[in-house]
Amino acid sequence: MKTASALAVAGDSAPAPAALPVHLPYRPDIDGLRAIAVLAVVLFHAFPGKLRGGFAGVDMFFVISGFLIGSILIGGMQRGDFSFADFYARRVRRIFPALTLVLASCLAFGWFALFADEFAMLGKHVVGGAGFLSNIFLWQEVGYFDTAAETKPLLHLWSLAIEEQFYIVWPLLLAAACKRRWPLWTLAAGLGALSFLVNIAGVQYFPEATFYSLASRAWELLAGVLLAYASVNGISFSLHAQRSGTVQVLTPGSPRGRDLQSFAGLGLIVLALALLQRGPGFPGWWALLPVLGALLLISAGPQAWVNRRILSQRLLVGVGLISYPLYLWHWPLLSFAQIVEGGMPSRAIKLAAVGAALVLAWLTWRLVERPLRGARFGRAKVAALACVMLALAGAGYAVNLRGGLPQRPAMVDNALQQKDLILVEDVANAKACKQRYGFDSLYEYCLMDDPTREPTVVLLGDSHAYHINAGQMQYWRSKGENFLYLGTRVPFIGLPTAGDPYQEATPQMLELALKLPSVKTVLFSTALSLHQPEAEKALLVPAFRETVRSFLAAGKRVIYVADTPKLDFEPRSCIRRGAVANSGTRRDCSLPRATYDATLRQNADLAPVLAEFPAVQVFDIAPMLCDAQRCRVMVDDALMYRDTHHLSYRGDLAAGAAFARWDQQQAR
Repeated sequence: MKTASALAVAGDSAPAPAALPVHLPYRPDIDGLRAIAVLAVVLFHAFPGKLRGGFAGVDMFFVISGFLIGSILIGGMQRGDFSFADFYARRVRRIFPALTLVLASCLAFGWFALFADEFAMLGKHVVGGAGFLSNIFLWQEVGYFDTAAETKPLLHLWSLAIEEQFYIVWPLLLAAACKRRWPLWTLAAGLGALSFLVNIAGVQYFPEATFYSLASRAWELLAGVLLAYASVNGISFSLHAQRSGTVQVLTPGSPRGRDLQSFAGLGLIVLALALLQRGPGFPGWWALLPVLGALLLISAGPQAWVNRRILSQRLLVGVGLISYPLYLWHWPLLSFAQIVEGGMPSRAIKLAAVGAALVLAWLTWRLVERPLRGARFGRAKVAALACVMLALAGAGYAVNLRGGLPQRPAMVDNALQQKDLILVEDVANAKACKQRYGFDSLYEYCLMDDPTREPTVVLLGDSHAYHINAGQMQYWRSKGENFLYLGTRVPFIGLPTAGDPYQEATPQMLELALKLPSVKTVLFSTALSLHQPEAEKALLVPAFRETVRSFLAAGKRVIYVADTPKLDFEPRSCIRRGAVANSGTRRDCSLPRATYDATLRQNADLAPVLAEFPAVQVFDIAPMLCDAQRCRVMVDDALMYRDTHHLSYRGDLAAGAAFARWDQQQAR
């Protein structure tokens, strides 16, 4: 399908040139700008402390992409020779070769190196990468139990997904605008303004969605599209002040004006790379720094001083040419290094990963991208690449569906320990429990041994209560009691919610446990040090005091479970990876007792309240793990932790057995 001629598009304020170019002239300075963008991202990912705003390189990429692809789209639409089939075929030949190679390589490495839970997650992300849905998958994964970003080898594909989603929607909107003779620039400006408003509003209330959503990122691409419209139609944005007699006037396109504009653009980018910090406030207003910087540099033109003398340097242009495969390769290599090392890799390993990414990027560009990008045998190439991508998506789906293929030869020896790394949840039980109490939101959570009976024992707390839930349920069942776990944030009465939906749901959980006459025993467990803001720490002691007083006054037996510490290493590093060795010797999977105790100051903070109420009993898991010198994370070949601060399922059961021994001693 080709669009009907709409030139000049009715209502466009500036008439198009008599003959629109089929392709804009090649600009080495844009490849140089690509190089700065990709090198900023690579340096940020490898050494975050060295360039804290390096992630803004992605925003620069969005502008560059909007300009280059927007020029093709608008030029073709206005000439009337645009073909959807040709456009998407070119996108396939441009995007698929390097992407399929990286996805296939990640799956191959994962087969030999990743544990079942890691490989299952990778399979899911391969599906997301192949279907350009990574941003949506990652957005859905954001949550309390989410895996660390550094151990998701395909995390970086979120930005590629946003781009390709944009190029599915935007050409259709352009074609509709041409057919109805709407001004193209007003369409781009209107949608861009709307997207920017979504970004500003969303970054405060929905930061994760705003970061990953096309709706809140499209304005960055549309900024490049507007610049493309101006370029295709011969409109200059470069201004310069000149004196005409006694009056200063602005003249477009003067050499000095372009030079000043290029310096301003470079300055904004330097500010972005130096000042921006990752966090819930981005993109928001801060994204204007890299976006405006890129716009000023591109619109200044190839002859502006910065563009000519810096961006057009041969080395930068060379890196720009391989920027796409470099972006694809660098993060999986850094992420796999962190996974295999069981924590932050050494400087030498990170430098080696970056060097390998550069080499692989050049080889990919030279041997894969260039041969497949051309139009010769275009249909065959597109069909073959599409089939390969579908096959990779199918392979990723199969890996995820089969739980990461735990029976792979490289993983069989340590299969039981690998299961210790997986979060165990009884989904059916949680559903039945929530129905019993009318809980209808994500933040209202419970588990119950027998949902048909009234509970007699309640465990209140966050994930540090959840990770002793199975052992507690098993113990109390053996005593004929009916156990109920109520999920909270910090389970103390009177704490401010501070916009935290889990803390907002906590008071009703406390009220339920307090008011149920069948409940005779209440346990509290929480990870205060992990999520309590410094400003609220002064409120903890009085809140805990009021909680203890209220539950004791209601005639409940109150047990406080002393928290477990956060480890300074990943427990999965204690498990040997059958086919891939790390750079060091295997850990002894323990930490000094002094380190264990030092991370649990919160237990000491609450000690005065416990002293005020001697009826409160304290159960400490430490004796199960520790002797006088060291605390063990691996006990009798069972991994006690599933991540740096949560007990594993077997650790949960072991804690339950330790609690049973402790409770029997209390009864004597």
